Amino acid sequence: MNTKKALALCATVGVAISGLVIVSPASAEPVSNSYSIVGSDTLEDVVSALANGSGLSGASVRSTANGNSIGSFDATGTPFITTKSSGVRFGRPNGSGDGRTALLRSIDGSPYTSGTVGGPAGVVITGQVDIARSSGSGTVDPAGSLIQVPFGRDAIAYVYDTASTAAGIGTIDTATMTSLYTCSVTTLGGVKVTPVIPQAGSGTRKDFMSKIGVTDSTLGSCVTVGQEHDASDLGINTVAPMSVSRWVAMNTGASFPKKKDTTVLGSLVAGTTPVTGTGTAMAPVAAYYADSRWGRDTYLVVQYARVDPTNAAYDSTLADLLDPTKSASLTNSQTTFAAKAGSLKKKFGILAPSTTTAVRISK
Repeated sequence: MNTKKALALCATVGVAISGLVIVSPASAEPVSNSYSIVGSDTLEDVVSALANGSGLSGASVRSTANGNSIGSFDATGTPFITTKSSGVRFGRPNGSGDGRTALLRSIDGSPYTSGTVGGPAGVVITGQVDIARSSGSGTVDPAGSLIQVPFGRDAIAYVYDTASTAAGIGTIDTATMTSLYTCSVTTLGGVKVTPVIPQAGSGTRKDFMSKIGVTDSTLGSCVTVGQEHDASDLGINTVAPMSVSRWVAMNTGASFPKKKDTTVLGSLVAGTTPVTGTGTAMAPVAAYYADSRWGRDTYLVVQYARVDPTNAAYDSTLADLLDPTKSASLTNSQTTFAAKAGSLKKKFGILAPSTTTAVRISK
């Protein structure tokens, strides 16, 4: 298929497209001589695996920009990063929203301040960010300067410790979760439960709160803030939202295990478990991912003009990197062969997205 047709992200709200590559846990400080990627913690390991190259799927797979390496920066690490050779040092984008903001500032030249504590403030980062990882949708806008290209399917569950004594803590429904996070209910079976929410700027935070009908203004004072997808210090009778794909990757060895041996996954979908199998054999359950509330598509976000073949700013190499019909592109979801990106993504708990339609967004 002609790339311009496959990625002809025209002025309509959505355009069907369809391409990708593969790896294992990656460094927070990559070396890139082409495009830089920042944002979502949910997608950092799988995107880094694709960028750095990996044989985790049973074949060697790597996504490159016409042979040049790409760099994907983790959401956490040092408070600052430098993404391009001789580029400026700026605050590390932590989370989907922070990543999209950094991409916008890279485009418009306005000063950027990261949500990461200790990072430099008000830095002009023009041309320093090319792609933002996003675990959820941005603000859909048919005239938006950005476009989100579906990367893969994920889902949200939650984690708790097996030593917890609160009744039903492993099968909390949506209504009860809402009550816990608004603090209208603080106990289960008479036992106090501590709810944890990811940091501001997190896509998982935004999605989870939206799905339980909680806003920043209604989030209760009993809720504590923690780094998303890090259950290393999760307490007894404590719950925190968790990306199912990240959980799978932590158990298969594809990602670093930011959890204790006693940390387990709870289901938010009645009668359906988020995963099947254990250890390296763990895999996502498609029915859980397909749930209309708790399943979610994830995205890679870029400047619309750079993938619009009618625009003077069109970058065919960047368009190819996001073309799902190409076996080594970042957005390929095919699993027929081990050398396909989709096969590697599955090791990270990522399934094919529910749609291949790219949509323009404003932020």
